[in-house]
Amino acid sequence: MRQILLSLPILLATTAAGAQTDDANGWALVSVGGIAAQPGGRIAFAADGAVFATSGCNRFNGQVVAAPGMVTFTTPLATTRMACPGTMGEQEELVLGALTGTVAVAFDPVADRMMLIPTNGAAVLGFARDD
Repeated sequence: MRQILLSLPILLATTAAGAQTDDANGWALVSVGGIAAQPGGRIAFAADGAVFATSGCNRFNGQVVAAPGMVTFTTPLATTRMACPGTMGEQEELVLGALTGTVAVAFDPVADRMMLIPTNGAAVLGFARDD
């Protein structure tokens, strides 16, 4: 699989408002740490630096600063606080751990896939563009 680092401003074309709904035009979470993700996770970025996401259980939002091939989460994400039992709870912990600090962005234009690779050693998150 060919992956290239891509300037995130191109990826920021997704609207923030759409990310808050179940039919978001963003990115669907497909893997966490190389393991298939539980259903329902997604993320979307807005041109103003807002980020909206869900792990498949809770929803969260915050701010990022984009630079070529990376994003930096500038504040801790605000999250809802529903109980997420079993593997969904484990997935949520891994996703939230990955979406902090600086994260490298790898994009595969052939498969229309994106990987967020945390510099803090947290789990790599894989995404496929939502249809």
